Amino acid sequence: MNRSVRAKGGAVLVALVMLAVMSSRASPGFPLAEVPKAVGKTIAKALGAKPGAPARPNGTGQRGASSFALADIPRRYLGFYADAATACRGLTWQVLAAIGKVESDHGRSSAPGVRSGVNRFGCCAGPMQFNIRNGRPSTWDTWGTGVVAQVYDPAHAVPAAARKLCGDGLSQPQRIRQDPCPHVVGSPALHVALKRYNNACWYVHEVVTLAGRYTSSVPPLAPSRDPFVRALARNKRITTTTSHGCDPRTDLVSGKLDLRVQSLLAVIAERHTIRLSCLRTGHSRFVKGTTRVSNHTVWRAVDIDVVDGRPVSRSSVPARTLVVWLDGLQGPLRPSEIGSPFEIGRRPYFSDEGHQGHVHVGYRFEG
Repeated sequence: MNRSVRAKGGAVLVALVMLAVMSSRASPGFPLAEVPKAVGKTIAKALGAKPGAPARPNGTGQRGASSFALADIPRRYLGFYADAATACRGLTWQVLAAIGKVESDHGRSSAPGVRSGVNRFGCCAGPMQFNIRNGRPSTWDTWGTGVVAQVYDPAHAVPAAARKLCGDGLSQPQRIRQDPCPHVVGSPALHVALKRYNNACWYVHEVVTLAGRYTSSVPPLAPSRDPFVRALARNKRITTTTSHGCDPRTDLVSGKLDLRVQSLLAVIAERHTIRLSCLRTGHSRFVKGTTRVSNHTVWRAVDIDVVDGRPVSRSSVPARTLVVWLDGLQGPLRPSEIGSPFEIGRRPYFSDEGHQGHVHVGYRFEG
């Protein structure tokens, strides 16, 4: 009798997990429209998690943490990540921490929606960026507590992210038949779960790479051997030129570019063909006319001088289309600076004599 009950309970759990996996959308910014709120709660309960109970950091997060992790992650958040990851056998705290880094810099970001309100898309909130507007139920209703005020509290948001990842594939890795991001290091189950958190392989790559940097027990992958970097370097929609005194090809294949620059190039290449005129090598150390260190110097900027076959200039329609589109980027891909020939008149845009023949995109330091 007990065996029969256990077998039935296991079958129900599998069915619920698969229902959640099939119905999940791109990210916490998208609702589980066809899945009732009770599904997430039932899965969480079956996995031993308690959606309504906040996590209590216990200091165990330092286990397996690299020196980079200890320097970058606030101690309080480190505890939340470590505790929440124990709810799912296939999840590591480093993956949760990497999501927290990408989504909100561990709650330190000043972007809309991190500490109050919603993001620029008008849907998501908190350090782990859960959907609180679209639903019913929203992803916060399904995997979180359903109490809007608690989405901003990492004690509630981090465990909710763990439950979502577990329900979106990590709890049943053997059932994942196809890898949605074959050019990214890691298991198909992890890729599926992360892609359901944010529907983009560049996002999966950022999280997996950061998780590796947060881990002390795993030798880091040589950047130039990263399959994502190799695929980016082979992308026929991205070409390079040395005519401006830089060597962007060497920089691109090195794998040393900031993850945001790598991701941005992958996304732009889905929309345009581009030619890179400068990344790091050959660029001046300082911003022209100042003593401020250029983002190019620290691998956080890219210059593009040709868009869709047309040189960048004030009369180039493709270049202007690209520049306007850049301002619509949100989250980790949103640039800190966009230089071009076009007088847009607001941040992060600027235009001067040094940026009449190319589009410059740069990112500020985070951490």
